[in-house]
Amino acid sequence: MTQKTFSALVSKEIGGSLTRTEREELHRSLSENRKLKEVYDEIHAFMRDEKQTKTDIDAKLNEVWHKINITSQEQYSITPAKKRMVPLWARIAATVAILIWLGLLAYNYLSQQNLYSETLQAGNENLYAVLDDGTQVWLQKNARIDYNKNFGERNRKILLTGEAFFDVARNADVPLTVSANRVDVTVKGTAFNINAWDSDVEVALVRGLVGVRDMRQKNASEVLLHPNQKIVLANGKTSVNENNYQITQTNDTIVPETRWLNDALVFNKQRFADIAKLMESRYRVTIDIQNAALGEQQFTGSIKTETLPQMLEALKQSFPFTYEIEDNNVTIK
Repeated sequence: MTQKTFSALVSKEIGGSLTRTEREELHRSLSENRKLKEVYDEIHAFMRDEKQTKTDIDAKLNEVWHKINITSQEQYSITPAKKRMVPLWARIAATVAILIWLGLLAYNYLSQQNLYSETLQAGNENLYAVLDDGTQVWLQKNARIDYNKNFGERNRKILLTGEAFFDVARNADVPLTVSANRVDVTVKGTAFNINAWDSDVEVALVRGLVGVRDMRQKNASEVLLHPNQKIVLANGKTSVNENNYQITQTNDTIVPETRWLNDALVFNKQRFADIAKLMESRYRVTIDIQNAALGEQQFTGSIKTETLPQMLEALKQSFPFTYEIEDNNVTIK
């Protein structure tokens, strides 16, 4: 249930216009969400209390504004309630303030819930997948990422457990951030590896530019990483240097930390166009797909020690096509 729907249903219930179906929907949501149930109970206890005084209403209004102050981190002056007559408009204002408070709590809670609503996890083999924005992800065995729904439309937030390699689709308007052990790596279009199995975090950059920030340290500055560089951020207990990180440079075109990508890996219901990207990276070739229907066809399988021709022959068993290999160029029809 969205924040807008939840607020609307509570408003209708207060006004006495809630239908039976809407009531069932509201109470089902409340049974699944303890925090919103607490807010709901407090609002209705206040609204339905026949013994409440005018002073109670004024005090409740101050209390609600105080809670809004805590939520939004704005600065308001909260003064003790004075005993005075409160006109009808103030009662209405109290109700509006409560609904605003409800909206803020629901929005903050639901936004956090939706931030990492999708999950991708590797099993006993490395896993390859392509996210909605076109970003390619290699997950090492048992690694996991959590990410937001509709990835790439407004947010590109990834929470990593374990080790993964990312080949990020460029989108200057929506930067991508990978968080692992409270270390944030922010990019706009690049390829890099993150190892966060231990409390230390290692980031190795293949191409592009990334900014790395250790959120475990107060006021930590962002460190820019350049191609073929690796940064190791210590866990805070073992000091590497005064900044608790160390950068190393390699002349390898592919940093050693990414060689695990050549191990066996699986893919599940991936488009052929995306698998072609995988084969281009793995076999160092350029693939031209001239069959539009084939490009959208989904495949499930694995790559272990197969050569490029063996891989193409295996894929042909699921969806017929022809191909030609000339030097490092592959044409598929």
